[in-house]
Amino acid sequence: MKKYLKFFCMAFFVFGILACSQQPVKMAVSNPPVKATSTGPLKEVHIAAFDWGFKQDEAKINKGDHVKLILTSSEGTHGIMIPDLGVSSGKFSPGEEQVVEFDAEQTGTFDYFCNVPCGKGHKSMKGQLVIE
Repeated sequence: MKKYLKFFCMAFFVFGILACSQQPVKMAVSNPPVKATSTGPLKEVHIAAFDWGFKQDEAKINKGDHVKLILTSSEGTHGIMIPDLGVSSGKFSPGEEQVVEFDAEQTGTFDYFCNVPCGKGHKSMKGQLVIE
């Protein structure tokens, strides 16, 4: 009996050390897509990401418009988040296109940024969307 107890304690000890030495698992947080319900005019806005910035089409967006963001990247893997509008894209890389749609329900200037860590200039990846 003592032999089994000794074995069980040793196995429990080894398992505990191995479990504690592992790095914690980082969970990816995904925001649910914003549900677009507007029947307002469609406004397409093209935003091209690159290391480390955005180039955006001139676009006049009015409150009530249905906005379709067409996102591409010329270099690097990126994403876009507009927190004040509840808008978030998935990752997109060169050769890929990500489309995010939402209804412009409020006016103002809304900051967006890259939501995918992409290197040393990641924090400088910012832009603005204006809704009148």
